[in-house]
Amino acid sequence: MASTVSFMYYKIKVFLFKIFLLGLISLGTVELLYQFNPYTERNLEISYTASIIEKYKRLQSLPSPKIVLIAGSNFAYGINSEMIEKSLHKPVVNMAMHYDYGTDFMLRQIQGEMKAGDTVIMGFEYIIETEGDVGEKIQMAKIFPKAYEWFDYKSITQYIRENVIVRISNLRLILERLSSKEEVPPTVEDNTSIFFRRAINQYGDLISHLNNPSLKSIPPAVINDKVSMHLAIADMNAFYERMQKKGVMVYYSYPSYAKSSYKHDQTIINKLDKEFKSEARFPILGKLKDFVFADSLCQDMVYHLNAKGRDIRTQKLIDLLKTAH
Repeated sequence: MASTVSFMYYKIKVFLFKIFLLGLISLGTVELLYQFNPYTERNLEISYTASIIEKYKRLQSLPSPKIVLIAGSNFAYGINSEMIEKSLHKPVVNMAMHYDYGTDFMLRQIQGEMKAGDTVIMGFEYIIETEGDVGEKIQMAKIFPKAYEWFDYKSITQYIRENVIVRISNLRLILERLSSKEEVPPTVEDNTSIFFRRAINQYGDLISHLNNPSLKSIPPAVINDKVSMHLAIADMNAFYERMQKKGVMVYYSYPSYAKSSYKHDQTIINKLDKEFKSEARFPILGKLKDFVFADSLCQDMVYHLNAKGRDIRTQKLIDLLKTAH
């Protein structure tokens, strides 16, 4: 009887060891595919995230005094930097990509490259948060390691959770690619693609959408009355104070917004505007309604302007900057 129990105990240990070994091999495979992704070179060409390489290179190379634009996609879509550069006679770089990186990450991204005489224009969306999506930051850092300097983890738990999620997502994408047809490379010239590395021009502006047809009806925004910009404003205030010490001018410009959604969200957005005006210590360019645009000037959502809309918005920004100076 004792030998039978001992044998069963041995069998259980062997079984558990096999499970452990299988798990270890699986985790090792997932990590190996993450570190040595067979599609790495391809990702560098088609990933919109990879456009940070060109944007940051321009940020570092521009002489001062320069103008730096930072925000989410409303600036990426909605600014004609060449117009600003020619009008104000200062080199411009548009560092805007996606609101989900959060204000802390985006402001840390540019602060080390700012010098006396430079100008920063912030244009964060009404739904911006301070932390943003950690997974997206990890993915950028995988492509552009300097990005690791722009964010921190709240805890070891967050570090493990977010990195596991990124690695599983990476594995899923690899498997999808293995079972799908070869991808057609996106280009600025086509009339469908938007987000890919070469979707920007030399200034950092997104231009891939300029020849794409705009949506006939702009979808409403996802915004509720619980939204607050309190923490994001605190980030901007802290950034403003740091830049003041360096002799850098910092302004805030309201994000572009579709008129139909503004009518629907007016109460919430006006509440955010009051929050902004009561807490912001940096100068604000213009009024909120200056940047509410007809839906016909929008591309595919409330924050995104089309070719005509971005030129109108840019000219408004130029006029306000001239007045501010």
